[in-house]
Amino acid sequence: MMENVFKELFRITTGGGWVAFEVGEIRNASLKLEDIILPIGERVGFRCQGILINRQKFTKTAHIWGIKNNKTGTNTNRILLFRKD
Repeated sequence: MMENVFKELFRITTGGGWVAFEVGEIRNASLKLEDIILPIGERVGFRCQGILINRQKFTKTAHIWGIKNNKTGTNTNRILLFRKD
């Protein structure tokens, strides 16, 4: 399914245009979704220009749901930067 999404993104992005695609990590941070999405983006023709990673401390509200800082759940915002040449 994601390959079809990236084919459409590539189709509608002009030459020299950028796509910023947010992903996260799952399975207690053992699987980083950029490891799956990056090859898909490159396969359809984009060039990955970088990955921005924002690691954050959680608020008291997150703690109510049992989320502990950088232990379980999604602990970062990860943004893949793709460019169409």
